[in-house]
Amino acid sequence: MKDLSAQYLDAILEHGNISQAAKALFISQPYLSKYIKNLETELGVELVNRQVTPLILTYAGERYLSYMKEIDEKYLKMKHEFEAISHFKKGRIVLGINPILASYTLYQFLPSFIKTYPGLEIELVEESASEMESLLLQNKIDICLNMLPITNPELVYEKLYEENLYLVVPKGHRLHDAKYKEPKHIPFNPKFLNHERFVLLKPGLGLRRLTDQILEHYRIESEIVLETQNIENAFRLSNSGLGLTIIPECVIERDNVETEANLFTMGNPIYKNTVVISYVKDVPLSPAAVAFLQMTKEIYKRY
Repeated sequence: MKDLSAQYLDAILEHGNISQAAKALFISQPYLSKYIKNLETELGVELVNRQVTPLILTYAGERYLSYMKEIDEKYLKMKHEFEAISHFKKGRIVLGINPILASYTLYQFLPSFIKTYPGLEIELVEESASEMESLLLQNKIDICLNMLPITNPELVYEKLYEENLYLVVPKGHRLHDAKYKEPKHIPFNPKFLNHERFVLLKPGLGLRRLTDQILEHYRIESEIVLETQNIENAFRLSNSGLGLTIIPECVIERDNVETEANLFTMGNPIYKNTVVISYVKDVPLSPAAVAFLQMTKEIYKRY
């Protein structure tokens, strides 16, 4: 529960002017200006320094935000205690999840969790890796199922599992070899991929971050012919000959996909897709989020 006035002041501080802050908050500029002015009148101090550009908070404004943060933390602590007292008869968890994992992993654990804790309300938020990191830091999601790498030092994670990543080389490509009908470690120097055509996921997605790391490691300059949000699209388009791509093992295994494309692992050690649960460092998880973390980790110990 974040105080509305604190949200408004945060937005003004972030954007540096009333107009942009109001736009980001989906409210009108006159409403925001009047709201802040009324709050200042009520408190008897100026919260926003309007004499500079971009706008900044006054000392009183900074102190106000600090107090609101303390109130918010106490409210969360109270809420967590009440959830524990009720033994999960009531509660809510906002789960951020990578779109790929929502399609290929969610079914493995979420039904069991809901069955075990039927009183908990689950809200799923499917966003890019970068957007979910931002939402975690804003306390808009409780816990997040995503992939490494995680770039923000304010976030910590616990590993669930790893799976191979495959370079997809479609039939008919100059680097395709018909004798490799099963997945195999790349039989040629990755430098031969330089300036090749690639179908990749869009920037900001977890798998795209990892793909970019791999290409950068080998100093491969790719010719990106298409970017997509959907890993299945990337695989099918690559399989049809549009370009190379990199996919996680789950895309092949879950759907039992048959393909004439070569599937090559890369790296020494082999590059893996590492699936993790992440959350904000030094911020206590709610009892519901702790239960989710523990149960999910236990489920993946069986695999």
